[in-house]
Parts: sequence; structure tokens; C-alpha cells
Amino acid sequence: MFFLRKFSCLIPLILVVFIFNLNCINKKEAKQHFDEAMRVKNTAMSKAIDELRIAVKIDPKYAEAHYHLGTLYHHKQLFDQALEEYKTVQKLDPEFPKLHYVIGALYYTRGVFAWMKAAQIDETFLYKDDGTEVFYKEGADPVKEIGKYKVLTEEDTTDALAFYNLRGVYYDLAIIEYQKAIEANPKDTSAHYDLGLVYMERGFPDKTKAQIQILENISPGHSLGLQQQMEMEEAQKKMLKGGK
Repeated sequence: MFFLRKFSCLIPLILVVFIFNLNCINKKEAKQHFDEAMRVKNTAMSKAIDELRIAVKIDPKYAEAHYHLGTLYHHKQLFDQALEEYKTVQKLDPEFPKLHYVIGALYYTRGVFAWMKAAQIDETFLYKDDGTEVFYKEGADPVKEIGKYKVLTEEDTTDALAFYNLRGVYYDLAIIEYQKAIEANPKDTSAHYDLGLVYMERGFPDKTKAQIQILENISPGHSLGLQQQMEMEEAQKKMLKGGK
């Protein structure tokens, strides 16, 4: 009886050791699939996605695998799946490097797609945004507003205004994420550059110029590139208006 009581005291410790060893084995196996995904991602993206799916299935808390799976989904324009992976990373590791940037880039990409759709239906939406447009009420949840506008575009695929409003919400969310990326890393060249692009396309020239100035001190090449983009944008607007 004494032996049984003594042994029963060891059971929790044995279980802890067993679970720890099992987790180590799982992490090692997940890392092997992750490494294979990184090896083939530039030449066999579908295989890389499959490998990363296996990795996160084995180790659901593998933040880096979720992150790269999100970037590959993004590249394949599987935006909802990409955002789901990014949100998972956000829960696992809120300080994960570049996370806010890639979320911002996803929103920006979706905004561009919605904008181009609106302009294809009605070209007056191409340069309609002058910075005074409001796409949702103050205090409203922008994610819910996206859902509403998406329903409208699905019900009527020729609803240019719905696509344009959808673009506006995506752009506003992109701005928020890029700003967070810059707050986390003030020298994030990509975040500053893309933020400047969004400001430009949202009709905020002064804010775009501010980004150009900031980039001048961080990366003169990106500063020049953004300046040229702004000049091209202005030239295209004049051309659309007949040179007036």
C-alpha cells in the first residue's frame, strides 16, 4: 500500500515529462515540414502551402509557420485565409515582426482590387476620393462595414458605389495597420512607402509629402520613388480631366 501511495505521487511528474517529450517531438516534426516549405516556396508554392498546413496542424502554436502560410495565401489571392492566419499569429505573438505590415498590405491589396472594379464599372470613381470621403460612421466597426459592402457587391456585381465604399474601408484599415507597423519600427521603409501610397490614393497629398520627407532620411531611393508616383498620379488626373 505504501508503495502504491508513493508511486501515485509520481504519476503527475511522469505525465509532465511525457507531455514535454511529446511536445518536443511534435515541434521537431513541425519544424521539418516548415523547413521544407521554406526550401520550395519560390518554386513550388502549392507544395509549400501543404507543408505549412501540416506544420501548423502538428504544432498549432507555431507562429512563424502561420505567418508564412498567410503570406503564401496572400500571394495566391486567398485573402480570407491569409487574414485568418495573420490573426492567429496576432493571438500567439502580438509582437511578431512585420505582422502589422503584412496585414496592412493585405487590406491595401483588397482595396485596390475593389477600386479597380468600381472604376471598370464607372470611370468617375477612379479619382473620386479627395480626402473628404467618409465610408462608415464614427464608432462603427469597419470589419462589419466590410461585410455589409461585400453583401451589396455580391447582390449586384455592377454596384460601383458599393465597390468604391468597400475600397475606402479597406484603405482606412490599411492606414491603421501601417501606422502600427511604423510605431513598432520607425525605420520600416516598406511601411512608410506603402502608407504614402495609401495617403496619395485617399486624397491626402500633404500626408503623402510627409512620408516622402521621412523616407528621404531613411531610404532616398524609396523617397524618390514615392515622389515619382505622386507626380504620375497628378498627371493622370489632369489627363482624365482633359488637361484642365
